Amino acid sequence: MTHEITVYSLEGCPHCRNLKEFLAKQNVSYTNFDVGKDEVAANRMIELTGQRGVPVTIIDGQIVIGDDLMKVAVLLDAPSPASEAKEIPKDHELIIIGSGAAGLSAAMYAGRKGLETLVIGGAVGGMATKSSSVENYPGFPDIPGDDLMQKFAEHARASGVTIIEDVGLSIRSENGRFVIETLSEKEYTAKSVIAATGRSPRLSGATGEAEYLGKGIAVCTTCDGPLYRGKTVAILGGGNTAMDMAIEMAGIASQVHVISATPLDADAILIGRLTEMKNVTFHTGFTITEFGGGKLLEYVKMVPVNAGPEQKKGFLANILPSSPEKKLKVDGAFLGVGLDPNTAMFEGFVSMNAEKEILVDINCKTNVKGLFAAGDSTSISAKQIASSVGEGVKALLSAYDYLRK
Repeated sequence: MTHEITVYSLEGCPHCRNLKEFLAKQNVSYTNFDVGKDEVAANRMIELTGQRGVPVTIIDGQIVIGDDLMKVAVLLDAPSPASEAKEIPKDHELIIIGSGAAGLSAAMYAGRKGLETLVIGGAVGGMATKSSSVENYPGFPDIPGDDLMQKFAEHARASGVTIIEDVGLSIRSENGRFVIETLSEKEYTAKSVIAATGRSPRLSGATGEAEYLGKGIAVCTTCDGPLYRGKTVAILGGGNTAMDMAIEMAGIASQVHVISATPLDADAILIGRLTEMKNVTFHTGFTITEFGGGKLLEYVKMVPVNAGPEQKKGFLANILPSSPEKKLKVDGAFLGVGLDPNTAMFEGFVSMNAEKEILVDINCKTNVKGLFAAGDSTSISAKQIASSVGEGVKALLSAYDYLRK
């Protein structure tokens, strides 16, 4: 059956790449519009879908938002992305859950050590793929995050490990082995497991946030930034993630408002670049309380907060009494307020701290024998690509020693 397929995408968007790779595997033709270069197509996409984010796929009149490959597969009457798992054995020596910097580094070493290894992860690359430019990874003074992670994945695959795009949902112990249940309703077992599930963007909790996600609120400037060319945007946050977002958007948008409840806490080199940009305005000591507008985001409301050392946890917990609201007209808002660990599947199974990070010792061991953890989902303080690589390797070496005893 021939399908009429239209794709709205952006160059450099990892989710768009995933979608196109899946369509190519199905051997179907489609019309692609790069909404970063074609303003008419961008406006048409927004009109048709109410979305200001990519990718958007229209298959025989049915709209698919994001890289929802399972839904695309259903509309094409094609095998699901995880169907390849039917040919993958259930039992393995080692399972690595997560395919970001830590997971892929562990996988590459696992292959070199000769361990029979299965890597279970969603879109390959993790949060690093959302960075338009990585400048602090040794040997690569300036490389798009997605490009760097693709190199990691190629190296891991070349070492002989199997990587599947699936999501771990639960873990349990059974007959001396770990059992992993996935989103595609598969079960895999292993003698040892490395948890490298990373982190996901944190939401602010402000009024209207859920309503305008994808309709003006975004978490990835690499994916959605070009849709705001010549427009006014807000960046929420004061750390490296937010500063990276602001620097990228300053070259795209006409005006960038950086809103941070605390003094800026980013690398000096990033803050220095931003302060030199004429179209960037800083609002420190403020937090957003409301996102509002019509079909698309039109404004944010912000209020002063207590930014002192006694500041409470939570974006809305420090609003000063009788604080006057300030309304800021914006076309878009990017959330750079931090990341939360993806550890829900391990809750109740392994020890965690109050932030739901998996507790590990210096060798990436957890309190569960045979279960190791690495990267941003753990209790280590450093949350960087380079540190995740080191932790991934360390976790693998610990797992190797455990398996070879």
